[in-house]
Amino acid sequence: MPREGVAVYDLLISCPGDVNEYLELIKEAVDNFNKLYGSLNNIQVSVKHWSTDSFPESGDKPQELLNKQIVRNCDAAVAIFWTRFGTATDRYGSGTEEEIEEMLLAKKQVFMYFLDTPINPSEINEEQFAAVKNFKERYKDRGIFFTVKDKSEFKRHFTNHLTLYFLNLVNEKETFQNEPLKPLLTIRDKNTSSDECCVPIKFNLLDSEFLNKNYQKIIDYFEKLNKTVISEVPAKVDNNTKKLTRSLKEEDNVILLSKIADDVTISDDFKKLINDFAIKEEIKLHEKFWCLGNLKKNKLQMPTPFGKSAPSYIGTDEERNRFSLLKKLYWEIVSFNEYTEYFTFMDNIEYIELMVSNIGKSYDEDIDIKLIVPKGCLLKHHDLLYPGENIIEEVQEIKIEEILFKISETDSVCAYDYPQQPLLRSEEINVSPLLTYNRTSSYESQKNYYKDSLNDIFIYRYFDKPESDILRFDIEYLKHNTSMAFPSKLLFKNVPRTIEYEITSKFIPDIVKGKINLKSD
Repeated sequence: MPREGVAVYDLLISCPGDVNEYLELIKEAVDNFNKLYGSLNNIQVSVKHWSTDSFPESGDKPQELLNKQIVRNCDAAVAIFWTRFGTATDRYGSGTEEEIEEMLLAKKQVFMYFLDTPINPSEINEEQFAAVKNFKERYKDRGIFFTVKDKSEFKRHFTNHLTLYFLNLVNEKETFQNEPLKPLLTIRDKNTSSDECCVPIKFNLLDSEFLNKNYQKIIDYFEKLNKTVISEVPAKVDNNTKKLTRSLKEEDNVILLSKIADDVTISDDFKKLINDFAIKEEIKLHEKFWCLGNLKKNKLQMPTPFGKSAPSYIGTDEERNRFSLLKKLYWEIVSFNEYTEYFTFMDNIEYIELMVSNIGKSYDEDIDIKLIVPKGCLLKHHDLLYPGENIIEEVQEIKIEEILFKISETDSVCAYDYPQQPLLRSEEINVSPLLTYNRTSSYESQKNYYKDSLNDIFIYRYFDKPESDILRFDIEYLKHNTSMAFPSKLLFKNVPRTIEYEITSKFIPDIVKGKINLKSD
């Protein structure tokens, strides 16, 4: 009559060729175990060995093929060493060692035995025997092994060990099946998985590749401007100017030009910003660095349909290009200074990344997390520095607030599941297509948009208490053996020693209470 629910465990026999006589002893011990305990406990142990359970195959190294065919599918292994260690593979000292390592890396059971049986010294390969002794010494810190003197002692020990291990496995399985399935929630450090302590982190944005690239762009502008100076001011009106006044004499051109165009001058504030940067970075400016030749700004400007007009310049290509390059340098420095100010503020902040873990045996729902942070430690998002006027649009385009403040997903931690429908921003409510919100309309509008972006990330509900700040947020669903990150990193102006927490949920009747210690690295 067929038996239902029989658990079959594959036992790998792994040993060098000098202990082949012990293979039959292993098979006998397994057969006796199956007869005595198998039927009563719905368990069966099946022996696997390369000589009987492998097949010819090509496409990889021989040992790797055996690993795929047999080793990795086995649930446990028995290994015996005497005087030989075996033939080396491309990764380990022998095939037996590689099979043992495969099992240990997979956290599977290995029954390890060393034979202390007399042998004729002339039959010993010193190199092989030394490898066995070396492996035995290395294995001391990795597990328990037995030394046996003969076949009888080996069979007695192995039979006992086999029985103890697999019957204990059966009992654990029954205990697990009889336990009620329930969730178990805790808060842990996302980076270390510790539920006891957490090490605060700093952003280190001033050393970021992003800022270094901006800095290098400024240096490149300086180098180009120093190499392409205008050494002499042209004495005559250039050809581009003549095109505007081609019917007049040369001297009349100069008179007319003074009426339709002004000399281009560089303001003191413009020069000061560039000079200050050059002095700070020890960049020497060419003596003709500010020379623009005879470049002039046209007084006659055609208005655009929207009432604005861009200035046009009269001069040589060299003059116009140099002025354009100076303006680019100026605005790059302005942006760099604003990024430096913003990043300096951020780098003074310390933060932690936490996650909620369900290490129980069942899912949970309607999870409410409450954090109790000592007063004066928490940095709330509305106290963050706004990006400068000249960088805030770029900051929003690259979504730097998400990069800085959201906790990224990993293969073992889910990102926080934000509400599907975020709140509609006031700027996006339009009564007419002609009144569409323009993100570049003003700095104040940009700041409001940035503030809304932060509100979408820091979705905590804040409550002020005399001695603490309370943060609360919800998780709708968390399945077992799963971790979900907090909505954001927790930012601190002063790092507290501990943070207490409370968790309530649908399927856990009691309030889960705990605390996380914060310590300096």
